[in-house]
Amino acid sequence: MFGTAMRRGLVTAVVATVLGGSLTACNDGDGANEVFGGGGPQATASGGGGGGDSSSGEVEAGVVKGRVTDSAGNPIKGAEIVVDNQLLYDSNLVLVTDAKGNYRAEMPGIAATYNVTASFEKTYNNTTYTFRLAPDNPEMFVGQEGAVRDFTWKLTGEQPDASDSFYGGSVLFNLSPINPVDDSYVDSAGVKLTLTPVGPLVDGSTGKSVTKSAENTGDGWGVRDIPVGRYKITATFTGESGRTQPLRVRLREDGGPYAADVTADFEPYLTDHQRIELELALQS
Repeated sequence: MFGTAMRRGLVTAVVATVLGGSLTACNDGDGANEVFGGGGPQATASGGGGGGDSSSGEVEAGVVKGRVTDSAGNPIKGAEIVVDNQLLYDSNLVLVTDAKGNYRAEMPGIAATYNVTASFEKTYNNTTYTFRLAPDNPEMFVGQEGAVRDFTWKLTGEQPDASDSFYGGSVLFNLSPINPVDDSYVDSAGVKLTLTPVGPLVDGSTGKSVTKSAENTGDGWGVRDIPVGRYKITATFTGESGRTQPLRVRLREDGGPYAADVTADFEPYLTDHQRIELELALQS
């Protein structure tokens, strides 16, 4: 039995033969993208054409369009939009939003469905992050029918098309399982982290102090869905007796001395996720 990738590759080869060639995206030098397949240009993609709010219009046959904004409704320029052809392997439209956050593209005249995703790069405290943007509608669409797909830059919230994944970052920790005072077992589930913003968050907004109990995230113990920013972090541990005591904190990679708190920025992890990694210790 063929695997999924092999089956898709065979479909791609067959369709490419029918069309007389595979789709290829190229830049024409003025910021627009043209898609070629078979005998010539099939679509022209630009950052929104007239510059109005493209999301206010109705669906146009054979056109994909939309707008990208932050959580306050401000347009985001330079977001990357990928219109992924679900039939032909690696045959995508790649668009960039204009100054008003708009994008628009005419679709190739082939019977195929498409999935639209968007991402955005932002430099904050000398670190460049890639953020996955939240779709107003995550459903695929038929290229010949067209679609409107708007996106929002969200700092928190669960991603609708990714199981158990969030727009916010993760703060993970290691904790010695043995209490140095009485050799009792220390359960990471008894840890609480408090994160106090130091300055504005990555989007320029004013953050709020966050206190969360630790959970097993699948990547380790910690807390998830924290807006990216710079934070002063403290930690406490509450045992079975109900007694709460402060923990000492340090950054995992630094290996320096423990302290009552640590100030840290998130670090990029994989493509579009962010982490802070800590080491925690009970007072000896």
